[in-house]
Amino acid sequence: MLSQKLIVGGVLAFALSATSLRVAAQTIDTLDRHWPAYINLDQYMQPFLMADTIYNELVMPLKDGHAAPSGSLLFPVRSVLSVRDAYLDIVYEEGKDWIWEGQRIVLTDSSRIPYWDSCDLVYNEVKEGISQPGSAPGTYVLFSEGELIRSKQLAVTYIPDRRGNEAAKRLLPTTDRLTYTTGKLAASERLHVVFWGNSIETGANSSGFQHVPPFMPNWTELFVRQLRQHFSAAVSYDNLAVGGKMAAWGLENIEQVIAKQPDLVVIGFGMNDGSAGVPVDIFAKQIQAMMDAIRKQRPTCEFVVITPMLANPKAIQNRMQEAYRPALLALEGVGVAIADMTYWHKWLLTHKSYQDMTGNNINHPNDYLSRWYAQVLTALFMESN
Repeated sequence: MLSQKLIVGGVLAFALSATSLRVAAQTIDTLDRHWPAYINLDQYMQPFLMADTIYNELVMPLKDGHAAPSGSLLFPVRSVLSVRDAYLDIVYEEGKDWIWEGQRIVLTDSSRIPYWDSCDLVYNEVKEGISQPGSAPGTYVLFSEGELIRSKQLAVTYIPDRRGNEAAKRLLPTTDRLTYTTGKLAASERLHVVFWGNSIETGANSSGFQHVPPFMPNWTELFVRQLRQHFSAAVSYDNLAVGGKMAAWGLENIEQVIAKQPDLVVIGFGMNDGSAGVPVDIFAKQIQAMMDAIRKQRPTCEFVVITPMLANPKAIQNRMQEAYRPALLALEGVGVAIADMTYWHKWLLTHKSYQDMTGNNINHPNDYLSRWYAQVLTALFMESN
């Protein structure tokens, strides 16, 4: 885990890199590689808010006090179809390993399912190699860029009970701001997309990125796949994101994006900026300056700006990410749409634990939250609700 010390507003802030190495994304189309043996991407991309069946929602069983370990599902349940490990290898048995109560998967006394105790997530003495400083002084938070977190997550497939469910009233928003892009898609014309951001945009901690089952492509690839399939369009892409970077770096290196001659640029900075305490006005101006520089060379280019997911509230990385949301929403306009992941992640956290949705327990999405990224972006271009 690399760290970069910055002085922001006279305060020493730590911009902790979102990956153990500053790995750049690679534009290698992995959509037809290992995943077909494990998962169905058509099922995976059915909008969670409307799907008749929820496939492989990830859950982290947690134990707090004397209660049995359990984990929350997003929706009320009509029936649970399967509970597996996150690699989709081990099938756990109802009654023997787990039962379901309301929206919770509860481990039995005889369960083979691994879990974390709450004291394993936040503690007072550093554990070498698997710790990050906590947001509270003198505390540490469990952390791993490997398989430590995923190894104790469950993949639950279930039929949700939509009756009287307030979540069923929510819809992923579309946009009318990107007329150039939507026109090209509707005409099945060539569209070139460039992704620009940090490790979240590289796909860090998705199973495909980690080269482990079920090998799900990262969310940028899922998004491109949906556009290709829905519009029968020749959508090409370059993923130029680099782990650990902030918007200042994105602006300084914007010529890399321009050189790819994009029609659509997806901008996803904010996680590391928030951890470093970059002031809201400076951050927003940097994002706007990126778009201005690209438009100067590519006047028709359009943009999707992503508001950042939230960092673990118990981790030192949790600082200003949510504060960026209003300033980024204000950037919406002709040729600029907002994918509001801050809103959706915050809402999800009212139903599920942070550990259900993270790959490293501090600031990376796992496969489940990555599917939300892909679905939120896809919904901008098609009424998939």
